[in-house]
Amino acid sequence: MINDIFTVFGDQTAAILLEIITECMDDYLYIIDLQSNTMEISQSAVDRFKISGNVMTDVSNDILKVVYEEDRETLIKHLADIREGKEKVHNLHYRWLGKDGMPVWINCRGIVIDEPEGNAKYLVGCLNETGNQRRADNVTGLLGGPEFNAYMRSQKEHISKGFLMHIGIDDFGSINGSKGSAYGNYVLKSVADCMKECLSDKQRIYHLVADQYVIVDLENDLREESERLKEKITDKLYKFIVSENYEAVFSISVGVVPATTFCEGYEECRKKFAFVLKQAKSRGKSGFYIFDEDDYEVFLRKGRIVAALRKAIVNQYKGFEVYYQPIVDCRSEQVIGAEALMRFSMPSEEGQEVISPMEFIPLLEESGLIIPAGRYVLDEAAKMCREMQQYIPDFRVNINVSYVQITQGNVERDILGVIKMYGLKPECICIEMTESGFMDMTSSFCKFRKTLDENGIHFVIDDFGTGYSNLHCIRDMNPSYIKMDKDFTAKAMNSTGDYELFKNIASMVHSIGVRICAEGIEEREWCRKMKEMQVDYLQGYLFGRPCRKEQFIRETGCCTLSDF
Repeated sequence: MINDIFTVFGDQTAAILLEIITECMDDYLYIIDLQSNTMEISQSAVDRFKISGNVMTDVSNDILKVVYEEDRETLIKHLADIREGKEKVHNLHYRWLGKDGMPVWINCRGIVIDEPEGNAKYLVGCLNETGNQRRADNVTGLLGGPEFNAYMRSQKEHISKGFLMHIGIDDFGSINGSKGSAYGNYVLKSVADCMKECLSDKQRIYHLVADQYVIVDLENDLREESERLKEKITDKLYKFIVSENYEAVFSISVGVVPATTFCEGYEECRKKFAFVLKQAKSRGKSGFYIFDEDDYEVFLRKGRIVAALRKAIVNQYKGFEVYYQPIVDCRSEQVIGAEALMRFSMPSEEGQEVISPMEFIPLLEESGLIIPAGRYVLDEAAKMCREMQQYIPDFRVNINVSYVQITQGNVERDILGVIKMYGLKPECICIEMTESGFMDMTSSFCKFRKTLDENGIHFVIDDFGTGYSNLHCIRDMNPSYIKMDKDFTAKAMNSTGDYELFKNIASMVHSIGVRICAEGIEEREWCRKMKEMQVDYLQGYLFGRPCRKEQFIRETGCCTLSDF
């Protein structure tokens, strides 16, 4: 048979056989001419790795461009030993760079072929990805992600309708944790079997990773069929749960994208897959979500803002600023302090874009970047307080603190640090928190409050009246004062009923020894009414809008309410 093949292919037998074998395997074949320092590798490697072509004319240099930097020295030494005849077998585990620039673990093997004189002439072998995803999953009995990609690529030219359902088991980790991995595997297989029973002959299912699957439908209407299929699968799973005597009660969440999404490229498809499943799970257990371009743009914008926040923090907080809004004593009409307010802007196509605190602060908290950003505000505010005390000796500054800073950032240490650094009295720093930030009396929060009390640092409940605030909460927290939410203030100034409610709250809060600051004061008449209710402090546009430190010092230092 071998002789017959050589007869058919003639002089090009070796090249043709290499091409055929390459197309029939996942590994990447290569030949290195050690004497001419050239290399030829499978064309499929060009598609996978960061190399410009399947022929390298200067292996010693060209190969290093695709090898991960930390692994280059090992490869250089081994190739030198091969050329010098010290090694006759090549078998190394190291990393090449993929097209996306990320390192990929490979096992590169080869045999040295010598010339008749005994000098090393060729190194012939193959390399395979040791970290590659499995093409099939033995637990679920389904083909895996690589086969899903291969199937979609084979259909790419003809995809014009249909959908892809990204499916995840809700709280699967708790099943593994409480029932063990063996039962967890049983659930994975059973879920796969239930879904397969719900599919038509033209629908396919693949296992992606862990508890996630994808169903492919390239023919039916996206919305109508995906909703029907989701309900059908849910019913089938419920019957399974009942048959198991409720051993594990669980649900699935489903995110759906148009099948044409795959034509946008693997990376974009992967991002939208992750997006739709996250959106589905955010709706609660058994969530269902169909891709919406507007929602996706919001999601991408959040990603851009988080990236800009991270970059700004790394670059010495470039883009961050601290603004200050005056707080005045209601009775004496004198400025006694200011609230420090974080501001942020980032580069955009139109120039520097100012981002609303309502938009970027939640992202700081979600990402954990509120910890370094909070330290920046704390330092700037303490420094400003020291400067303002040249004009107002007892000037104090209010600084907002997030629950994330308390649970993850040891913020009490940072507060004590800036007090010491700038030589401030502890009572000059007032820490503000919204009530939603401390509804859970965790050990971290209790430790935080104890540190403030022991060091004479004021604690302020912000935005009182917006959530579940009550006198019981105030008594437990024992704040120095509470700040009435600006919307609550505005209602009280424009409604007799709300005014009476505000007055009664003020009276009750005072009865337990807690002071009050009214936010949102915009009119002189409002100020007069607050005096009648014996409110302690005022804050609002009537006295000044938030502004930079230089403007605040220039306009507010030595000023009293009569100057406004």
